[in-house]
Amino acid sequence: MKSEFYNLDLDCIRYSLVWEDSQTLYRSLKITSDDHLLVITSAGCNALNMLIKSPASVIAADLNPVQNKLLLLKQHIIQQLDYDLYYDLLGLAGETAVSKAIPKLLSTLSAADQVFWGDFLKEHPAGLLLSGKLENFVRKLYQTLHPGQQQLIRQLLSFEDIGAQYKFFLKNLDSDSFKDTFISYFSNENLSKGRDPKLLKHADESGGTVFYNRFLLQVRSSLLKENFYFRFIFFGFQDLPHHLLPPCYRRENYLSLRKNLHKLQVIHTEAIAYLLSAPGLKITKASLSNIFEYISHQEFEEVCLALAGHPDRQLQLIFWNLLNGQGENIFQQEGRVKLKSQKLSQESCFYFKNIVQIQFVPAMSIV
Repeated sequence: MKSEFYNLDLDCIRYSLVWEDSQTLYRSLKITSDDHLLVITSAGCNALNMLIKSPASVIAADLNPVQNKLLLLKQHIIQQLDYDLYYDLLGLAGETAVSKAIPKLLSTLSAADQVFWGDFLKEHPAGLLLSGKLENFVRKLYQTLHPGQQQLIRQLLSFEDIGAQYKFFLKNLDSDSFKDTFISYFSNENLSKGRDPKLLKHADESGGTVFYNRFLLQVRSSLLKENFYFRFIFFGFQDLPHHLLPPCYRRENYLSLRKNLHKLQVIHTEAIAYLLSAPGLKITKASLSNIFEYISHQEFEEVCLALAGHPDRQLQLIFWNLLNGQGENIFQQEGRVKLKSQKLSQESCFYFKNIVQIQFVPAMSIV
């Protein structure tokens, strides 16, 4: 696949958090114990979230070796250390807790990993979940607001009724000042501070106003106090209720994660290349993040047709659209390729447009 990711320097953690929410993932894939799963590694959150559902296997694939290294570190922590140290190293308890946890982590690592992660955590003292390029960008939005706006944003966490929340927002924040700041912050030009501008090459839409309208829709349709991504963008982990954490970072799922870690394999490769390989034929369900954001519409259709080229393939995959519209125009290849656009869950981030599901039907099952 001719992804723009091949044109990037993949030598840093671009994402320390997965922005494709777990509830949309669970609802769309309906993971069972018979499933062999493929997921984009990214920060590792959804690879681990899949393991909680006890599938047959999980392959985590990424072109960025540092993203894979991050997931392998989380795998090591879960295997070797208790939940409290995991919680602290993630950054959920603040910088002091991270600092205290580092020596305990390093004592369990190889010499080479001690050097790498020791240096890394010195450079990112706030913890693993706050170490990504995109995460550092989005969390600075709050700092650009004046104190009055910051207080009004914080008041959005107090609402128990969506209608009252939306009315408050329209009256107090849907103003030229806040709107202009938000739109400017998420403009394509400014967004390049968090995402490489090469990744916007194939975008159908521009950021800024598009993101503001999506944010406005979220304010109108779901309680912001219950949205992990809203709280993270504006307040980090301050006063974050434990139940809003991604499932793989919650205490109650830790032992289940440890029990299922042997089913996880992390590989350095491109996801579509893996699906087209002989080992990839066993994959039954795949979550491909927003990788189709970085290719042309023609390339997307060619990928779908290539995946449909194996007559016995039975595969369900999902992916997220950001500023693109891949898969929104339904097409079929001899009845074997079926696409469906779905709405995101209420737990999702305004950042995304929608989620698309593709079903590849074996030729023998077509009447």
